[in-house]
Amino acid sequence: MNVALVPIGRDERDMRFLIRAGGRHAGGITVHSVQGRSFSYGLAIAPDMRRQGVAHAALGLLFVQMHARGFTHAVVQVAPENAASLALHLGLGFVKSACCGRAITLQKDL
Repeated sequence: MNVALVPIGRDERDMRFLIRAGGRHAGGITVHSVQGRSFSYGLAIAPDMRRQGVAHAALGLLFVQMHARGFTHAVVQVAPENAASLALHLGLGFVKSACCGRAITLQKDL
C-alpha cells in the first residue's frame, strides 16, 4: 500500500501531517514536543486502516523527514495496555527508557 505524509502545518515549526494510504485519509501525526535534537509525537490511525502496515510506513517517512531537519532522537509514550502500539514501536527499534503506571516511554536514535 502506498503511504504518504502530507504536511498540514502552516510553517516549518508547525509539524503536523495527514497520513494518506491507498489514496485515502488514514490518520495523522503531530510532533508535539521538541527538545534540542529530540522530538516526540502522537500518532492516530483510522480504525479501518489499522494492522495494514500504515503506521509503520508513516513513521518511517516521519523519521526520514525529521532526520533531514537535524533531529537525532525520537521519543514516544505508550499506554501500557496498548499492546499494538508497543509492538509497533519495539519493532521499529525503540527501547524502553522509563515506565510509570500510565505510560511507557520509548526512545530511538534516528
